[in-house]
Amino acid sequence: MNNITIVVADASYLIQKGLGAILKKLGDNQLIQKMDKAEGLIENLNSLKPNILILNPDFFDDDFELVIKECAKLDNCKLVILSNNKSDEAKYVADAFLHYNDDQSKIFSCLESLKDELIKTGKNEKSDEPISAREKNILKHIALGLTNKEIADQLFISIHTVVTHRKNITQKLGIKSVSGLTVYAILNNLIAMDEVK
Repeated sequence: MNNITIVVADASYLIQKGLGAILKKLGDNQLIQKMDKAEGLIENLNSLKPNILILNPDFFDDDFELVIKECAKLDNCKLVILSNNKSDEAKYVADAFLHYNDDQSKIFSCLESLKDELIKTGKNEKSDEPISAREKNILKHIALGLTNKEIADQLFISIHTVVTHRKNITQKLGIKSVSGLTVYAILNNLIAMDEVK
């Protein structure tokens, strides 16, 4: 699992900004969607496909139980309840609970452990799957003999992202050498034989 999608559903601008700042420290592979209106969240859950859904029960009127049920239907979604009421832990079933008075390190460690669980689950589920379209694009550039920097420049991504994709490609395919990756790219019609330098 390369990208973790995190949805924060809370009306408070301060809460959204604060959580956004903490979530960015988890790494550069997060897609953070902030929602300040409860309407539409249920309808958008399937298109957003969040891996971590941070919800404030006070944000919803009577629909909170329905949101929890819809979240349970999603694959690979961790539910985090954000509340200022400690009794919410007894009321709701969730993967984690955060409270308004929690300090930054507690929030960070909670979210980091959820992210690690998702990554482990993703690796177990996807070990037999072929590489993604983005990874095929990276592999094509590798097979053409480009360096990490050249690939990053051409695709307008960071070198760190290219390195991460390379690691994922070699792990998924079990091929560690550039020549082996080139052969794979040719056999799978990602590049033509005459394109190889």
